[in-house]
Amino acid sequence: MPVPSTSQNSPPSNVSSSTPLLVSSYKHELIALLGIPPRLTGTGDVSLSLAYQKYRAFLIAFQTYEDMVKMDTWMIARLTKTNIIELFVSKSFFHSHYKRYFPKVAEHEDMMGWLNEDEDRVCDIDVWGIKKNVYTFTDLALWLENGGTLEVEDQDYDGKKKKATKGKEKRKEKVKVQEKRKDKGKEREHEKEKKQKSHKKGKKDIHKSK
Repeated sequence: MPVPSTSQNSPPSNVSSSTPLLVSSYKHELIALLGIPPRLTGTGDVSLSLAYQKYRAFLIAFQTYEDMVKMDTWMIARLTKTNIIELFVSKSFFHSHYKRYFPKVAEHEDMMGWLNEDEDRVCDIDVWGIKKNVYTFTDLALWLENGGTLEVEDQDYDGKKKKATKGKEKRKEKVKVQEKRKDKGKEREHEKEKKQKSHKKGKKDIHKSK
């Protein structure tokens, strides 16, 4: 089957995802036009962090496409959102996993850094609450449900497992530490003032005795 022409003069007549339009050579052209890193394209099983990077790349690529259309610089056949999604992942998996969970990660800076594999990212156990060799979408769903951790506390008196909210607890602990530091600082200042007053009083008493 011949590859559809993508030139300005003879653009593809139909961009439906149900047609063989997005064959390899055309996909490569779209990837280049949209500035997508090639390593983030293609479907198939990938790690959770790579899936997140694919999701972010999709958002950027879709915005790039819309901007080019608005500026009238998109010179080949128009695309649908699905066409761009399928450069990264299948449409069904995108909606069942990517779109369902990744937008919620924006509320958790440490998890965003971990998924994006930032150089200064927090270590696995500090982000997830427990150490695992591989983290999956199932783990991410539970992590979000538990308020930012996979760690589960010991059973309570009813025999039910309580879900820990480690992320919230960490924030509370930080606040407590900061408050303790402030209290200690105030105590030190108070003690310092008392000593200074005592020292001044001692000097006055000496002068009086003379």
